[in-house]
Amino acid sequence: MEFPMPTEDSVNRAMLAAWRDHGELLLQHCDDCGAVIFYPRKRCPSCWSASLTNRASAGAGSIVTFSIVHRGVDEAFRREGHNVVLAVVKTDEGPQVITRIVGCDPSEVEIGQRVQLYSDSDRECYPLPVFSIAAKEHVSTTPT
Repeated sequence: MEFPMPTEDSVNRAMLAAWRDHGELLLQHCDDCGAVIFYPRKRCPSCWSASLTNRASAGAGSIVTFSIVHRGVDEAFRREGHNVVLAVVKTDEGPQVITRIVGCDPSEVEIGQRVQLYSDSDRECYPLPVFSIAAKEHVSTTPT
């Protein structure tokens, strides 16, 4: 499946390579004020410092809001066989990321739901980081 490709430049190159090569989401960290930043930028939006360091995110977060896109999408998305779930995910590190939720039926997606970076074997087909619904932890109801 061939999705539209993002424009790669000197600012986002490390982030795109981390996803493409390792399945990681890179977040920028300001060396001066400590802000954690996404999307990649040349300067910190909090203090305007140019001293930024890329660090891998833990890859988890929660859905802030989402929309199921039914039409007006590229043919590559339609070939997936269901509607596109576009979401705002608040990473555990703080920044919010506009992303897709994949690997599930769109009717399963809920606000507040925990998500994780998509890690299935077909991850490489997605040109930008995408998330999937996190596995629910089993809570025992057996008395101890």
